Amino acid sequence: MFARPGIYVVLGPNGAGKTTLLKIASLILKPSGGSVLVDGVDFWGLSEGERDVIRRRVAYVHDKPILLRGSAKENAALGMRIRGEVDEALLEHYMRRYGLTDVEGLPASRLSAGQAKAVTLVRALTVRPKPLALDEPFAFLDDSRARTLVEDIARIAEGGGTALVAAHYMYRELRDVVSYVVEIASGEARSVAKLR
Repeated sequence: MFARPGIYVVLGPNGAGKTTLLKIASLILKPSGGSVLVDGVDFWGLSEGERDVIRRRVAYVHDKPILLRGSAKENAALGMRIRGEVDEALLEHYMRRYGLTDVEGLPASRLSAGQAKAVTLVRALTVRPKPLALDEPFAFLDDSRARTLVEDIARIAEGGGTALVAAHYMYRELRDVVSYVVEIASGEARSVAKLR
């Protein structure tokens, strides 16, 4: 279903299976049936070490921000730190893009919901994921940050990458850049439409 680069938007009501589909595509959940192919190889048939190497390329952003103790900047850098290298210039670039430079030293517990969501987006974007999976990414974001996110998702697709977006509805700014729309209901893809 997500075999080609581009922006895939998975639409459906609560309980339809959007999050489950994204977690399977992000290699977090093992499907109860079928297989997940990565570069033509069954991911779940690989050794745990081989799976870990592939998983490091993927970033998944939960619908509700998940932050750890520490500052906003420390949380934003966490993905790079886990992968062994923090690119300070790239981190600063995204902190500035998402309007977080004024709060980078604040403890994560003191951030607004919108700031916390922006930190989780920065954390994902700085690892240059392939693919980037976003569950309800526009929740908590103001219009400015939402437009910035659409620009960044579009850049990923333009660069030959893949972004997966699960949402209840098509965010208006996404309409101009989305490649495919997958409508899901009761755990089944009802339709897949290619837009670009």
